[in-house]
Amino acid sequence: MRFCWIKKRTLWLWVLRGSLTAACIAMLVFIFSNSLKTGEESAEQSLAVVDTVQKVAAVVAPNSTIATATGSAYERLHMIVRSVAHFAEFALLGALLLWCAASYTLEKEGLLISLPLALAVPMIDETLQYFVANRGAEWKDVCIDMAGGVMGIMFALLTVILGLHIYKKRKKMCAEATRVVKKE
Repeated sequence: MRFCWIKKRTLWLWVLRGSLTAACIAMLVFIFSNSLKTGEESAEQSLAVVDTVQKVAAVVAPNSTIATATGSAYERLHMIVRSVAHFAEFALLGALLLWCAASYTLEKEGLLISLPLALAVPMIDETLQYFVANRGAEWKDVCIDMAGGVMGIMFALLTVILGLHIYKKRKKMCAEATRVVKKE
């Protein structure tokens, strides 16, 4: 019986590792494919998101500054939406990197692998944009992206620590229950 449990556990672990690795690769492809879009394509994409945000705001709060933004207020909204999108995509990347590394090792190496990657990808991302038509590299974007990556790693680290705590507590409870059953 124990042998079957070990096989199932190993299979589950390899499925988890493969899924997280694939998710990291997919996220990197998404980030770098957005970097390779021309300035016009990028602006068109982000303006569509801003228009969607305005439509949702018009339903939820019709008189809000978001729903009624025009001119310079619309430009500020556009900048905020782009910054939030940058932060969010790199936060997701940071979380995926740590979860992926933690699936291979629960030692400090997981953090030592994911943190440099989460800090290097924004620099590579902005460097790519420098060579694309009507795009440019901005330090502000690098800082927002790095902050997102670090926050994602911190969130993932918290979930890993919490998960390990729950796992150890349940394992201890199962061991105690087994001892009580054996005594009877």
